[in-house]
Formats: sequence, structure tokens, C-alpha cells
Amino acid sequence: MPNFNIIQKQNAWFDHFGATDDHHRDVKKNKTKKCTRQHVLISTILAVIVVIVLLTRIPLLQWNSTGITIIGTTGLSGNTTSQLFLPWGLAFDWSNALYITDQKNNRVQKFLMNMSTGSTVSGYGNGTGSSNLNGLIGPLGIIVDENSNIYVSDNGNYRVMYWPNSALSPSLFAGNVILNSEIVVYFLSGSFFFLLYNSNSNNRVCEIGTAGSSMNQLNDAFGLAHDASSSAIYVADSVNNRIMRFFPSNSSGTLVAGGNGNGINNTQLSTPQAVYFDSLSNSLLIANTGAHNIVRWVLGASNWTLVAGSIDGSNGTSSTRLYSASDVTLDPMGNIYIVDRRNHRIQFFPVGESNGTTIAGRTVNIKRLNIFVTFHQISRRSTWPISFLA
Repeated sequence: MPNFNIIQKQNAWFDHFGATDDHHRDVKKNKTKKCTRQHVLISTILAVIVVIVLLTRIPLLQWNSTGITIIGTTGLSGNTTSQLFLPWGLAFDWSNALYITDQKNNRVQKFLMNMSTGSTVSGYGNGTGSSNLNGLIGPLGIIVDENSNIYVSDNGNYRVMYWPNSALSPSLFAGNVILNSEIVVYFLSGSFFFLLYNSNSNNRVCEIGTAGSSMNQLNDAFGLAHDASSSAIYVADSVNNRIMRFFPSNSSGTLVAGGNGNGINNTQLSTPQAVYFDSLSNSLLIANTGAHNIVRWVLGASNWTLVAGSIDGSNGTSSTRLYSASDVTLDPMGNIYIVDRRNHRIQFFPVGESNGTTIAGRTVNIKRLNIFVTFHQISRRSTWPISFLA
């Protein structure tokens, strides 16, 4: 497949957001648009139909297996406003602007709807890394909360930076202090795993252990996801090629995906680096980085189903291939976005019927955000208030 040029990228970006634009959650649009009774009635009927379909026919909905490059140039790194250099994480704000941690360029880029060129919102923008307050070194994880405040895991500086909405400069959010928090997970260089729980009377920190493969150990843990209904925390245990589930009251975890060695079979994972919990289908979306694909693992199942990328573990630059995918997220309409790290691009896979190499897609239940800090990245799946341990 040929690479998409800028015009095609812009059109794809525009077409996608034409389908996801929702004036009900856009404050500015709410001031200028009013729904008639007829529109309200139609919306209600459609909502009921969607709920019925989601509850009864979720397996029939699929993601398209062909991706669209919306940001970056396949295989070409750079530090211009339209280029990326080993991007790592991504997040949406409530206006559907997309934020990307451009790791090797030591910056965070913001891309507005319909645009394939971005603006630097954190870092110096020219690729220069710095430990100054306005600088970054190798940023990885990113969160944008419902108020469009930005939190960046400044990996090379061992800190988390906080950019309030419309602020001209950031502040240190976490680095050398323990903040008053509910529950937070923290990894130090992949070797230590801590839980902080605030019971309103005291803070307790539990060290689970050093790096290892036992049920109370992790080895180079990267991504995190949270199930608010059960308080379970899912961890992408990269070197152990597995996804573990932990509960706040237990120091030992449960294996829920992988754990059968590094491999490309559908019972194995290969250095997973991100995980996304889908409460609607009770499943996990996993960035199966070493196998160059995104897979879905239903909790309780013994194998995964392919979402995007190759089934045989091969990498590539075509629109159906990935190269070291490092993060995955969904927009409000259930379209999937993937950080295709070594292709220096962001891939977009729209919801729609495919030819059988995809899995069930659905409309996302938007959640409020809690931030989990790791040495590597921030994970962003929760209904808790924002909290931190560092």
C-alpha cells in the first residue's frame, strides 16, 4: 500500500471527526446550537437502538483492518511540526485535539482536528532535551483531563510535569514528594512495585518486591489500566510477556493474559507495553509491542484475537502493518488510535466491517481519569479523581 500524503491525511482526519464531532459536549457549540423536540426524540430512539445493539450484538461490530496515517510520515523521523521521532503515548482532550509524546524530540505535540501539523505544548520543540522547568527529556506517558490540563511523564528527568490549561509554563506535579492520594501504582526502573492507599487516616506504602516472574513480582512493567467497578489494576508486565491483575488489598497478582513465554501464538504475548481495559466487553486491548500488533484478550479466555497489525509477528510500513506499537486508545465513537512507534506515525483504525482480521468494536463509555505513574509512562483508565505517588 502506498503511503498517504498530507492531503489524504488531512481528509482522513476531517472525515473521522465529522463522524465523532458531538456538540452536546462542546461548550462553545452548546451556546450556538439548540436541539428541537424532534431532534431530541430522534436522538433518544437512536440511543435506545445503540444500547440494544451493544448489549446483544457486540461481536458483529468490527474495526477496519486497514489503518490510516493521520500524523507523521511512515518510516521518516524528524522534528518539524508535521513529523515525529519515536512517539510513545497519546491522549485526547474534550475538543478531540490529539496530544502525542514525541519521545526522541523531547516534546509534546498537539494536533487540532483536520490538521496534520502540530504545535509544541511542552518541551522546546526543536528536539533539544532539558531538565529546566520548561524542558523535557524522553517524555513517555501523557494524560489530558476533562479540563484540558496536561500531565506528562518526563521519563529522563524522573518527574511528572503539570501544564494547567492555557498556562504559559508548567509546574512539577510529582518528583520528590508523596501527594495525598487514594490509590496509585509506582514503578522504579522496572524493579520495584508500590501501592499507596489513603484510608483518610494514614498513608500506607507496600513494596511488593524486586523484579521477577512470581505472582508478587513484575519485570520492567510499562502500561497500566484500572477497572473502577472492581478496583482491579491491570499491568503490562513487559519482560514477563504477560498481563497481571492486582487488587489493593493483595500483594500477589493473578495472571490474566499471556505468561506462556515470548511468542506470536495467540496464547502468548511479546513484550506488551500498554493495556486498555474495556468494561463494556470485559476485555483488554493490549499493545503487543514485540509482535507488532494490537490484540484483544477477553478476561477469562485463553487466547487473544487480532485487532491491528500482523498475525505472524512481522513488522511493516503498509497501512495494515505496525512496527513496535507502544500505545493504544479509543475515541468517543470507538475508533482506535495506535502509536506506531518505529514507523514514526499515529495510525487510525475506524469502526466498520472488515474481512475477518479484526475484533468487535464499540462505542466507548467515556470515563473520568486517574493517573498512574510508572517509570515508563502514565496510564489513564479510571473513574477516580486524579492522584499520584512519586
